[in-house]
Order: sequence, then structure tokens, then C-alpha cells
Amino acid sequence: MWTTVLSVSPIHFAHSEQISFSKNILQSDIQLSYKWRDKDQEKHRFSFTLPLDDVNTAHHKRFVPEQVTRYQQIAMLKERNKIDAKEARIEIKRIGKTLQISVKSRSEESAKKYQKQLLQAKDDAFEQYLKDHYYARFSDYLSQEGIKPDHLRYIKENQKVLKPFAEAMYGEASERGDMRAFLNLLLGWLQSIPYDDLESRVSSNGAGFSPPLTLLSNNRGDCDSKSVLMASVIRALFPDIELVMLYLPNHALLGIGVPAKKDERSMQINGEAYLLMEPTGPALFPLNETALSSQRFLDTGMYSYEVIP
Repeated sequence: MWTTVLSVSPIHFAHSEQISFSKNILQSDIQLSYKWRDKDQEKHRFSFTLPLDDVNTAHHKRFVPEQVTRYQQIAMLKERNKIDAKEARIEIKRIGKTLQISVKSRSEESAKKYQKQLLQAKDDAFEQYLKDHYYARFSDYLSQEGIKPDHLRYIKENQKVLKPFAEAMYGEASERGDMRAFLNLLLGWLQSIPYDDLESRVSSNGAGFSPPLTLLSNNRGDCDSKSVLMASVIRALFPDIELVMLYLPNHALLGIGVPAKKDERSMQINGEAYLLMEPTGPALFPLNETALSSQRFLDTGMYSYEVIP
């Protein structure tokens, strides 16, 4: 189903360099200014503004199991109140991070029915917690289940606010509207932004993730955060281009449906061909070049992915 054919990265590679970063709070906007040096030692300068209200709106919060249990307990108590006390005797106890349910009714069939009703309320409450706190279920390449920030939702919801920035970056890259020039400029800029280590997606509480506007304001982010930002910027300009986010052990990168040139090899996922992008840094990898460590994981199938709508 998956086949991987990748270009070989050079053993020696340049590192990005952010020369300066400044943040200026205006009346209703925040102005961000960057200077960085690319792999050819050419200096770049770029400034843009973002609405201050959007930057200050924080959706992302730590995943707290105790809060999940509280959500579920409240939902189950509400569901219990809908059931006639004459029909069933129901007890819901919270012991640490777990909930215990006892259902006694006149018949085994009724007891099972009410128990199923309560468990459904519990499951619905869990899904509501994920939605309220911008989280999503996640399964890695070993099928280990976990919870991670809802990357696809962040990409969707940040396209509008990032569109002026995306248009300006596209214009800066090439007057001729060169897609590859835009992608490489965007990659070099992102790679120059200081990097944070990625926490385990399966076992962490999501505290290390920086949503796109937070990453821009703080000038720091891990590989998941940088990949989400880059996908948001690309999707803001190109709503129909094929995009995929690939999750490797302790790493993430992007694939984009740009036609390969004669000397390039693409990665096939579900019948679609993608060129890969490494937005993390500090190594400077242009479009269709990846780190050797990334290639090894991809070649051995040690990855999972999400197609970006």
C-alpha cells in the first residue's frame, strides 16, 4: 500500500542561522520581524503583522486526565438523572482517575441497557473534552494509541489569519509566482526559527506543542509545531494542493503534491505522489531533501500520516 522512494541527502549540510528577531506590539496588531541567512549565505529580511486578538486567543491547553474524568463524571450524572429511580438504582463513584459504575435493576436486560446508556455518555464526554481542548486521537506506526493536539484543526482554523503573510512571502520569493521558490524560502525561514525538542505524542500531555500564532509570537517551536505552521501557510494559498503530515518517532515532516522533476523521486502514499519537506531545522534542507535519519524511518515503514484536507 505504501512505497517509499526518496532522494539521498548530502552527508554535509548547511545550518540555518537566524540573525535577529523582533516583536513590536502595536495598537491592535503585533509586528514580527525576522532576519536570517540561507544555505548560500544570502541574507533575508521579512516583516509582517498579525491581529493581536488572534495572537492572544489561546486554544491549546495541557491534556489533563483528571479533567477528563470530571467531564465524564458530570456527563454520567446528568444521564443518570434522566433514568427513573424506580427503574434502576445507579451509583457512580470516582476513585482517583477512574469511575466505577453500579447498576441494579429489576431485570438483567434493563441493567445492561442503562449501563450501556451511561457508558455512551462517558464516551461522548471524552470526545467533547478533546474537542473543547483541541485534541485528537492518534495512532503511531506501531498502532499505539494516544492523544495529540488536533493538528488538522489548527491548520484549518489558521489559514485565514495567515493568508496575508502567505501572500507576502509568496511575492517575496518570486515575482514570477514560482511555487518551488516560495516553498524553499518558507522552508529556510522556518528552519532558522529556534527549535524545541518534541515530547512523545503517545505519553506526553501536549504541553510542548505551539499553535501557529504562538510559534510566531514566541519564535520557537518543535517539529510538529513547525510542520503545522508550514501546512497552514501553504493551505492558505493553495486550498486544493495535496498535503500530508508524516509522523516519525520523535519527528514530523510534510509531503506536498508538487510534480517531481527528472532528477527527483517522490514518495507514494495511497496512490498520490509527494515531495517531502523538512521544516524543523537547524539543518537547511530544500524541497525534496530530507535528513538521513528521516529517510531511514520512512524506508523501514516507521511512520504514520494524516492527509491534510
